[in-house]
Amino acid sequence: MLKLVIYVNEDFEEERALFDLESKKVIMSGDYYHNKINERIEGYLQALTDFNIYKDEVETYWIDVSHENYDLLYFNS
Repeated sequence: MLKLVIYVNEDFEEERALFDLESKKVIMSGDYYHNKINERIEGYLQALTDFNIYKDEVETYWIDVSHENYDLLYFNS
């Protein structure tokens, strides 16, 4: 079962990650300039919805280095 959230790097707001809280794994991460990560995450979530794989609300959290999952996210800053 998936439990997805979007994490936004509080120190560099263009950097984001789609994260599964159940498996503690990063689905995708990156920044807007290099990866257009906002569009990639949005497209991935839309595909999950379209194929009836995941329909739950995906919450967004602004996090910093003190967050328990920060080191798992491959954030550059």
